[in-house]
Amino acid sequence: MNKEIKIDGIEILRFISAFAILIWHYQHFNAPLNSLELKVPQPFFNYFKIFYTHGYMGVNFFWCISGFIFFWKYADIIKKIKFYDFFISRFSRLYPLHIATLIIVLFLQTIYFSINDNYFIVKNNDLYHFLLNLFMASNWGFEKGMSFNGVIWSISIEILVYGLFFIILSFLNKNIFINIFVIIICLVFKITYKHLVHGIVDCALFFFLGGCVVYFLNQKKNVTLIKISILLISVLSYFFFNYFNLNTLNNVSYVVQIIIYPILIFLSCGIHIYNKLASRIVRIMGNLTYSSYLLHFPIQLCIMIYYSQIEKEIPFYNNSFFIFYILTVLISSFYVFKYFENPCKKIIRNKFKV
Repeated sequence: MNKEIKIDGIEILRFISAFAILIWHYQHFNAPLNSLELKVPQPFFNYFKIFYTHGYMGVNFFWCISGFIFFWKYADIIKKIKFYDFFISRFSRLYPLHIATLIIVLFLQTIYFSINDNYFIVKNNDLYHFLLNLFMASNWGFEKGMSFNGVIWSISIEILVYGLFFIILSFLNKNIFINIFVIIICLVFKITYKHLVHGIVDCALFFFLGGCVVYFLNQKKNVTLIKISILLISVLSYFFFNYFNLNTLNNVSYVVQIIIYPILIFLSCGIHIYNKLASRIVRIMGNLTYSSYLLHFPIQLCIMIYYSQIEKEIPFYNNSFFIFYILTVLISSFYVFKYFENPCKKIIRNKFKV
């Protein structure tokens, strides 16, 4: 592991990817928003336009960041780590908040259904899908659709890629060509099956793509030259895409993500905040990502239940309501991380000696 790599910039990117999902899912309050004309009046649209229209891409970005972090943290020592320890490390990080939000959503959806005779957004809230969620297998291919705290789908898939990462690097030496091979395989599946391909292909592609960044960062003598080259390529690509209006073509956004995400991660590794207060704030922002991701849907459910009870419409286009929603999620995430998520992680790791 290269200790010289600073992750302040990575924490900022983690927060941005999670924040993009919060904005993208704001439309749950008035779903479905099928046209740009309906989306434009949303609060602060001009400032958050990219999140309102392409916020779903935050999932791919987060997978890419996760890949970078895993290769940065584990790639050099993975052969010395037992699978048991690796499993407990991931379990303690992910499962406590998942199971808590699963039970909360079960309770809230029951209330919502009793009022509206229908479920909110996510419809497959039966015993079968509850059992899948219990084992974090909600999106392994056994499901009939999204269920309960639906956003867990990306974590469910990422767990499988964690296993793939552990197996590959445990049996093979760390090598960028392994990453490239996995990426090529994923691209072949993506090109062949297009939108029918399982989400694990997207996750593995971006995860191992993020891992490639670590290899480039370890090229200490060439880092500055690489950064300059990346900036030039980025600027030229921007003008090229705009001049030929390529952003209207199919699959271009996916290709852009493959190019831009590792570049952003690479460049962000040069960001180190020396001010202690600012650095602490950035670390807090990074810590909010998982909790805000899992909490925002239950919070939306609570809001929907309240407005159903008082028989009033959600003030969807109201700026104050938008701010209330965002602040409620972020503040709740802060306290949940501090008093539940992080303590649970420490208790489990101490108990199982990891």
